[in-house]
Amino acid sequence: MTALTPSLAIVAARLPSPPSSTELLDEDVSGTTPDWRGIAVPEHVMQHFARRSDAAPLAGRPIAGGQIHLLARRPGFGAVLLDAWDSSRQRWRGWLVTPDASYADACGLVVEERDAPADPRAGLVLCDMPVTLAVTDLDACLGVFSQERLQAARWLERHGRANAATAAPGVIARVALPGDDYALTGTPLSSELGKDGRVAYRQLLRQGLQQLQIAPADAVAPISKPVQAANANRWLKIVTAVAASVMVVQSAWLFLPKEGAVVGNAEFRNGGSGVETGVRTRVLFRAEATEAEIRTWLQREQLEIVAGPDTLGAFTVLSRNRQKVLPPPGPGNPLAVINP
Repeated sequence: MTALTPSLAIVAARLPSPPSSTELLDEDVSGTTPDWRGIAVPEHVMQHFARRSDAAPLAGRPIAGGQIHLLARRPGFGAVLLDAWDSSRQRWRGWLVTPDASYADACGLVVEERDAPADPRAGLVLCDMPVTLAVTDLDACLGVFSQERLQAARWLERHGRANAATAAPGVIARVALPGDDYALTGTPLSSELGKDGRVAYRQLLRQGLQQLQIAPADAVAPISKPVQAANANRWLKIVTAVAASVMVVQSAWLFLPKEGAVVGNAEFRNGGSGVETGVRTRVLFRAEATEAEIRTWLQREQLEIVAGPDTLGAFTVLSRNRQKVLPPPGPGNPLAVINP
């Protein structure tokens, strides 16, 4: 996509002049190796490469809420921060993500250092551009947001437009959030026609989404009361029934020393006399999933519930297969979120 120039001029980094051929020859004769990082690549580009390298191990993660995924059909166009799985439509709800933090408006959440590791292609979450996508629309994972940062995106979608600051394209500032948190975001869009490049930028993005046949999501209404999660009474009854057959396993694994268990698609090992290994993963089940559906899925995937529900309503499932990767939430399983 051709980038537009916002009204606030942003000067691109200027590359240093390359060394002359004589200088290169002198280096060769002396037997020293030139530091190409200092000669040909500016520091901000090296940081870009480093961020992309740090985030590379995330690429193959199973799809889950809070993750940023490239668009499968046009990865160069942008990415999506996943919010929640809509089981009635069998689609993910989320927000469009682009690399262009300088185009942030009052509803834009800037990806920052505390979100690391995050690929530099994920620079700005456009919380005023919610979208819905099928699982097949998603490609590699670029980054993972914490629950606090996901809440920040939700808050900006609902309240960002109430920002009364003066329009100032290209300006990024801290905005206070509930709970003593903050977000880096931009200023409101200018109402003056042709005065704010961010307006045209969003128009281009919307045109691109239409061409990719990516549907906008319904606006989120203010929430008047907390949503019931998997720690509701019904879920407490379900887990009692589902986990009854693994109660002995629970009593053995729940009291492992902290260094003996690592949750989150990681290997853990019993430090006692046994040499049992496996993979633990935290999951949230869909609110409407039945006990029979969960039990059948656990048996099919050869999984056991070994902990939960915790304060988020999440359960911890155990696979004895160290190579086990959970299928993404979608048709055929009761999962809502993996690693919430």
